Amino acid sequence: MNAVVSALGVLAAVTVAVPSLLAQRAAEPHDFLALTRCEGGEARTLTRPDVARSSLADEVAAHEAVHRTQAAAHASCEAFVATITSARRTIEVEIPAYCAQWRVAVARGADSATTRREFAWRIAAQSGAMENRLDVLQWLARDCP
Repeated sequence: MNAVVSALGVLAAVTVAVPSLLAQRAAEPHDFLALTRCEGGEARTLTRPDVARSSLADEVAAHEAVHRTQAAAHASCEAFVATITSARRTIEVEIPAYCAQWRVAVARGADSATTRREFAWRIAAQSGAMENRLDVLQWLARDCP
């Protein structure tokens, strides 16, 4: 199976409501705005067609470009993905990607603080560090002024 680095997370799972309880299911490709996958040692991005035609296209492209650059700094894309073994490492990988996305969003007129908070929440959720979302917000603010 291809390794995946996604716009919405490296290790994301989606929670779905089931009568009177919550169950998790494995993330599926259509759950993500775009996927950057390892193919033959290189990172390749596939953006959902509806996203590619939307106002989010530039944001998602900026985010995924960071993941491709991160992967290119390693011997292979798979070698890069193999480094993502903890919540902290997931946060380290996602902060620069969300920072690039944040810059595009803010340049388009999004509220800086609100968008940073939203992205910090996403990073915390993706990393499994929801209890540390304020720390993630501080980290994102520090690394993405």
